[in-house]
Amino acid sequence: MDPFNIIVKLDGQKFDLNIHPEEAATYKVLYNGGLVGAITLGNDGETWNAISVRELAPEVEVPMYEYNGAKDDVRIILEGNHAQEIGKAIAAYRG
Repeated sequence: MDPFNIIVKLDGQKFDLNIHPEEAATYKVLYNGGLVGAITLGNDGETWNAISVRELAPEVEVPMYEYNGAKDDVRIILEGNHAQEIGKAIAAYRG
């Protein structure tokens, strides 16, 4: 599957994220051209689990996302509710 874009609301703000499908229901998540991490669908088919940038292969071909407090109102961290909201948007996109 080719990369695609989704819009999610995180902490009250909308974000346009670029999603790169990988194998076995795993998706790399990019924001402003930088890698935030990845999420994968859990065995229960409902829960999305976050994979940090550090856990991904070191040879990742895109730059890592770096939070800039001066221009970014909300820091995107793939954990808890953020991972679930992004996963729901991916599932809705895929239909």
